Amino acid sequence: MKKTASKLDVGRGDTSSRQAKLMRSANEAFTRALDQALSGCLQAETKVELTQAGLTTANTFRKELPAPTCLIVFRLHPRTDRMILHLDSGTALTMLEMLLGGKEPTKPTPREITEIEWNLLEEVIRVMVRALGEAWRVFHSVEFEVEALGSDPALLSLPETGQPLARLMFGVEWPEARGSFELALPQAFFDLGTDSPQSQELANIPLQVDVDRNLELLAEAKVNLEVTLQGPTMAFEELLGLKTGQVITFDYPIHEPLRATLNGAAAMTGHILSAKQKRAFQIERLPAKTMP
Repeated sequence: MKKTASKLDVGRGDTSSRQAKLMRSANEAFTRALDQALSGCLQAETKVELTQAGLTTANTFRKELPAPTCLIVFRLHPRTDRMILHLDSGTALTMLEMLLGGKEPTKPTPREITEIEWNLLEEVIRVMVRALGEAWRVFHSVEFEVEALGSDPALLSLPETGQPLARLMFGVEWPEARGSFELALPQAFFDLGTDSPQSQELANIPLQVDVDRNLELLAEAKVNLEVTLQGPTMAFEELLGLKTGQVITFDYPIHEPLRATLNGAAAMTGHILSAKQKRAFQIERLPAKTMP
């Protein structure tokens, strides 16, 4: 009977624990950042999504890897942990094709990556680990140092065979192609010691990834922008006595900044400009930030 990997809690089930919340937020932050980073790097709309998460061992992980494939082993400096980034051959070749300005192939034939192609692929790999490092800072601040790379899993030195590994699998979608990649690293990397200064600090402040997620949810909300001219005052009876053709002098310098409000609360300053046949408000100073 084939042994399946145990389920890894990434916050899709019980979200009451601090670790589950961190796993969920870190995963959302990573895929969201990678969407934008890969779209810019490959010049094609890219969508990344976590498809599966589980626990396995290095020995099982090695046996399930196809050959040829695309493997990079990182050391998570300054820790001793090592992480494996696995891009299946088809995904790597699709990215290389887009990097070179070609149309992404729908079904590239798996083959080994050449030395020149490895050099080109470094740009994509750098984008991926940069997004990963930012998202994983809630656990540990690490730098990704490449220890080894290659196309044959049998020739790479992987972590200890019995060590529990967290295995995170991701799907990648482009307009005309699909791909996948996965990460494998020691499960202990995601453990939070209750007596560690970092975990105590994280327990007492809002997560930046949660703030980013909330801002994303608010992105489509509508706000009302009002620009006001702070001029002189006049009595209500004077207002009632106005007649057609009379002119009200505001006595407001033309170069004086105007005040704009969003929903009557958040205030900013700027100037009124002409934008073709319309008027526009050029922002000079944004509202003060109140979020952590």
